[in-house]
Amino acid sequence: MAETEVLCFDVYGSTHNQHSIVETLAEVADVSVAVAEEMSELWVEHQIDYSMEVTLMGEYDSWWTLTERAFEWVLDYYGIDLTAAEREEVMNAYEHLELYEGIEPFDRLSAAGHELYILSDGNPEMLETLAANSGFDGVIDGIVSVEEVGKFKPAPEVYHSIGTHVDRPAEECTMVATHTFDVAGARNAGLNGILINRHRVPEHRLGFEPDLVVPSYAALADEIA
Repeated sequence: MAETEVLCFDVYGSTHNQHSIVETLAEVADVSVAVAEEMSELWVEHQIDYSMEVTLMGEYDSWWTLTERAFEWVLDYYGIDLTAAEREEVMNAYEHLELYEGIEPFDRLSAAGHELYILSDGNPEMLETLAANSGFDGVIDGIVSVEEVGKFKPAPEVYHSIGTHVDRPAEECTMVATHTFDVAGARNAGLNGILINRHRVPEHRLGFEPDLVVPSYAALADEIA
């Protein structure tokens, strides 16, 4: 890894907590917080499954569309019928997801000379809105969406797309994510990979190991800032 890097941050489930919508979901769906937590977990699983499925089929729908479809599946699974307005209220909560650790670690990484980019499955409008609402727009240098290539992670084209935004070779670009498949995908595509192992998951088993494993963004800043 170079002294300073282009750090490409995954957003959903990595920098931002998708499950911070749980209280809104519980209130709107009229279920307990415990049930809403289960619903949120299933929702995320189906988002990711749908994104990989459409990519394997050679198709593309926006992350917003797949998020809506995954939400509909979860509602059907639990037998919950919401009005259009209620569904919209929950979906709008996705524009206000909370940062897991706040801005401070990213400020430190930027001050150390690293270039900070979002590299996400989200479509541009979602990412721009979320970054603005969470204050993340103040620390990043740019946003790269999979919409540019019409495929979702971990397709190699997604990671190669950072090259159209920065004047750096692949070996000076690093994917930073909580999902092991995202880090493995970046390593397969020629980028470096850093795993934020917040959940203490086992190592990946396909041979594309991260260059660095840390438990948090604060720990990452301690290592490379």
